[in-house]
Amino acid sequence: MNSVWPDTPNDDFRSLFETHPSPMWVYDPETLKFLIVNDAARQLYGYSHEDYVGMTVLDIRPQKERKRMFDAIRRRTDVERAERWTHLKADGQTFEVLTYGREIRFDGKAAILAIVQDRTEVNAAHRQVTDTRSLLDSIVDNLPVGVFVKDMGEDGRYILFNEACAAATGRPAKDVIGKNDQAVFHEEQTEAFRQQDERAFETASTIHFEETIRGMDGVTRILRTAKRALPAPKGEAPRYLLGISQDVTEERGVEAKLAHLAMHDSLTGLPNRAFFSESIVRQVATATPETPIALLYIDIDHFKHINDSKGHAAGDTLLCQVAQRLLRLAEKSDLVARLGGDEFALVLKMTDAGRAQRFADLLLLSLAAPFDLDGVREHVTCSIGIAMAPEHADDADVLMRDADLALYAAKGSGRSTYRFYQTEMRLEAERRHQLTVELREALQNGEFELYYQPIIRLDNDGLSGFEALIRWRHPERGLIAPMEFIPVAEETGMIVPIGEWVLREACRTAARWPSHLKIAVNLSVYQFRHTSLLATVVSVLDETGLRPERLEIEITESVLLSEVEQSLSLLRALKELGIRIAIDDFGTGYSSLSYLRSFAFDKIKLDRSFVAGIETDPGNLAIVRAVVGIASGFNAMTLAEGIETEEQLGKLRAEGYSEVQGFLLGRPMPQQDTEALIFGEKRPVKRVSSL
Repeated sequence: MNSVWPDTPNDDFRSLFETHPSPMWVYDPETLKFLIVNDAARQLYGYSHEDYVGMTVLDIRPQKERKRMFDAIRRRTDVERAERWTHLKADGQTFEVLTYGREIRFDGKAAILAIVQDRTEVNAAHRQVTDTRSLLDSIVDNLPVGVFVKDMGEDGRYILFNEACAAATGRPAKDVIGKNDQAVFHEEQTEAFRQQDERAFETASTIHFEETIRGMDGVTRILRTAKRALPAPKGEAPRYLLGISQDVTEERGVEAKLAHLAMHDSLTGLPNRAFFSESIVRQVATATPETPIALLYIDIDHFKHINDSKGHAAGDTLLCQVAQRLLRLAEKSDLVARLGGDEFALVLKMTDAGRAQRFADLLLLSLAAPFDLDGVREHVTCSIGIAMAPEHADDADVLMRDADLALYAAKGSGRSTYRFYQTEMRLEAERRHQLTVELREALQNGEFELYYQPIIRLDNDGLSGFEALIRWRHPERGLIAPMEFIPVAEETGMIVPIGEWVLREACRTAARWPSHLKIAVNLSVYQFRHTSLLATVVSVLDETGLRPERLEIEITESVLLSEVEQSLSLLRALKELGIRIAIDDFGTGYSSLSYLRSFAFDKIKLDRSFVAGIETDPGNLAIVRAVVGIASGFNAMTLAEGIETEEQLGKLRAEGYSEVQGFLLGRPMPQQDTEALIFGEKRPVKRVSSL
């Protein structure tokens, strides 16, 4: 239908056309020339009024749109309807428009009115929405956690199932979207999902849980999932369920490994002290007279010697092999643990009364077989302490203490054995503890005294010197012999300060004696291994003024049982000072002759056990003679201790011993009596000539 356009538009109409905000123009469908163009069109396209006079509607279209334009004009397909076009601006820029054409009469002729809508901003907004949606889709698909949405109004069909979900479940998203759980997962898993979904819709908050699922790839995974019903528009019931799942399989695996490491020994793989401590509490709590348990504490004897001589790698190998032998002997219901170092623990279910003892016997037998340490056969033994629950204790801490006391008793019995806990062991431990406390107080309160036993030269029956021997004058129990407190002092480390006091007091006293008299001081193996020993000896000599050659240090062979090079180095340093070194209790150790080759001792002291019975025992007499020969070969003096009879003294004199000491010649005596003897104020000791 043709519209009527005034043949001669009046000013009001022209003004309305010109100022209308929508770009418009009128063109001749025959010549395609613009007949009139409003201001909005000129501003949009960038052409001037003069430009439009010589232009056609084809000029504002790119080449590819012109044929389509011809067809539209010929067929009038863009009239009375909106049509999308690509137009061309004066600066060459193309842009999309929506045009609406209408046939009219202009100046008495047929013409077409075109109204234009610029789609640039609309298209930009649409693209932004599309881009945003694509970005969101990309973000959701690339999230490291699984995201899914179910339409519960459509039987729980999945409308979103991102890539992380697909990876976690082993099911491609394309196989899940549009389906419900029943079509995707097995029956048991579907039922679990249904219950979760119901909980999510029943509560207004998010529900959290962990679940284990098996994917189509057969791999089992652990998922940590949160589900929530999405709020619906006001007045409507929730329809959509949002779920977020994270695959925590690796995380839980790491946690399990860390938990295992925290409760197991990294070397042997056995449960460690932490695991054992938790387990023993539970097992003691449930132990009854009808279902008792036995706790075994096991120490490898002299394990440090293996580490020191073979190296820590060999020590580790030994520990692993010991662990394997323990496991082979134990039942599945038993607990085998490594507490640290060379300490192991076993908790045995006492299926019968004799099982603990049988196990201990079998263990000693098993460990007796040699161990292969990198091609070297090594033999070791162990000490075992055994305590029973509830027989010995119904408390885990007490039971562990009892087993430890039994282990201590086994070590004190020569090792390579086992001991069951007895009440006397606890009483002895309490005695040792009390003695330790009192030893510290004794050192502070000056309760120690030195007694001196004469050493006699056999070439002239004169005094050679004295051996300093410690005594403890207890304020309540009187004089205590060293054999009662020295072992405790060595265990607790108190031997170091006590030994230093002995050395200083003996040297201070001897410094007042005639210059030909020596003072012999015993050094414990624990003192000898103390790093400050050399400095202490030098300090004592400087402080007391005693000449080094008058000091004789006595050591036992145990000093040289470990850290041999360090021990020999210290001995040489002491000897360089001028101090005489004597080896005490000769013949009772392990490798005396090898040590004599390593170090030139000044004196060899024959142990009293070989002197006893030399009157009647040919074997002892043979050893006495052999020691003289050995000492002669090493240019060392000899001293026999423990002389109690005239006959013993005569035989030792006949065998050529250099010096002797013993009760026959003089008992240990306090300082006052010692100096009375030295300075002639006391009758000489038997067979000792006057000074």
